[in-house]
Amino acid sequence: MAKILIVEDDLILNEAYKKKLSPTYDLQVAIDGESGVSMTREWHPDLIILDIYMPGKIDGLEYLRLVKSDSATGDIPVLVLTNLPDMAEKTIQLGAAKCLMKTETDLVRLEKEISDILRK
Repeated sequence: MAKILIVEDDLILNEAYKKKLSPTYDLQVAIDGESGVSMTREWHPDLIILDIYMPGKIDGLEYLRLVKSDSATGDIPVLVLTNLPDMAEKTIQLGAAKCLMKTETDLVRLEKEISDILRK
């Protein structure tokens, strides 16, 4: 079973993701960038779902920089989900596998995108 780390501060979204994805994937959730970085290093997921706008010292962009620059975690694909329309190009430049708008991505599409990324 593939391991997915969700780095997202919205607890309602996290519950929706868990309900949809937990039958198929082994899930862990981090609600801020700091815990996300440590969980990524300790658990080494097969895929990361990442929000950009999060509270704390490490937002999604900084998290992406840290994970992608670390030789132990740089190979993990990151799927960014955001409501910030100007972030797609920037996150791809930082190493994200894909960047989707939350408002345009339902759970069925999310599951398809995850499956496509994990098959690569």
